[in-house]
Amino acid sequence: MVPLGLFPVLMATIMLIHMKTVEPLGGAPIPDTMNIAMAFMDKRPFIHSTAREKRTLKCDSEQEYPHPEGTHCCMKCHPGTHIKQHCAGEGMAPNCTKCPELTYMTKENFAQKCRGCNRCRTNLGQKVISNCTSKQDTVCGCEEYQYQTSNSSEFYCENCSACHNGTVKLKCTTFHDSLCECNYGYFLQTDKNLCVPCSSCKTRECKSRCEPETVVRPENPSGLMPLLCTLVVLFGAGFVFLLARKFLKRSCKEKLNTICSSPSVPFSSPSPRGESVPEAAIEDNADVLKPDHQKRLLEIAATTSKLPDCVPSAGGMQILDCPVALYKIVDRVPFLRWKEFIRRLGLLDNTVQRIETEQRSMREAQYEMLKQWRQQSGPGATVECISNVLTQMELSGCSEAIQEDLLKL
Repeated sequence: MVPLGLFPVLMATIMLIHMKTVEPLGGAPIPDTMNIAMAFMDKRPFIHSTAREKRTLKCDSEQEYPHPEGTHCCMKCHPGTHIKQHCAGEGMAPNCTKCPELTYMTKENFAQKCRGCNRCRTNLGQKVISNCTSKQDTVCGCEEYQYQTSNSSEFYCENCSACHNGTVKLKCTTFHDSLCECNYGYFLQTDKNLCVPCSSCKTRECKSRCEPETVVRPENPSGLMPLLCTLVVLFGAGFVFLLARKFLKRSCKEKLNTICSSPSVPFSSPSPRGESVPEAAIEDNADVLKPDHQKRLLEIAATTSKLPDCVPSAGGMQILDCPVALYKIVDRVPFLRWKEFIRRLGLLDNTVQRIETEQRSMREAQYEMLKQWRQQSGPGATVECISNVLTQMELSGCSEAIQEDLLKL
């Protein structure tokens, strides 16, 4: 291709050669040829430049479009309208007109005419969901409990599967049928979405669904026998142990009830002279009994009445001379039966009344009474002595609690 700057030189050279070749032949010279060529060469750059500007015209905004002549940009028409006449100047609005009936335009445009509205095809089972407007096309769909076979405008409406002989795993949607899960003895025929009996199965795919799962059994079941026997023995031993424990606990309660309901009490045991002293007599004459006589009665009661073997006993352990031990006894004996308890231990009524008068708090009075009894009883102030008295008062539970508390000290 010849550069543009050398084009005039080349044309002049051609014209000179032409003139020299024409003169010998007797042809007339053409004086204006050079001028025509030069004029033609001057116009080509201008024409080329204009065509290039037409092709490269672009609008800055998406709401504008280039004029068909390529001279300026116009505003687009709004949805629901179309172009009737283009704008006359840069950035001006064209003459837009509303879409005729049964036509629409959904976006801003510079089209010469609107699009035609779609029609729902009743022969395919389609139903009008919303009618066509100037800004929206007709929306077609299906009836309730139906779904569309495709997303195109030429779709069929099919009934949703009811999943007979199975259950609906996923409900029917606009574009998808129900997802079925077949019952035992049926397999899903995917092309028809039906649960078919396994008796009609003839392909490998359905056989894999209809055949029951194989149960893996150990090759040597005899190896499990020792383990099973061990477990049976352990469970049996535990069961026997629980029964024995329950039986011992019941027999223990029966023994306690027998002791509590027995008419013989520590204070009715034979006296040192071989005579029995009634309990009522002791209570009536508690004020006149001497401390040594009461101590002797308690010693006799300790040797003649014992708790059953099932009841934990502190034996002949003496009551500790500390507030902690005495307060534990005070806390375990019922408040309403405290005076009966302290009288059975052998404390005189005069002493009880004196301590009540001296102490403002009843709890401190109980502590002083118990402390006074321990001092006057000496070695006879044992845990077993208190337990015997509480058992005769039918407070064996209190006796057990006191023994457990004192054994922890």
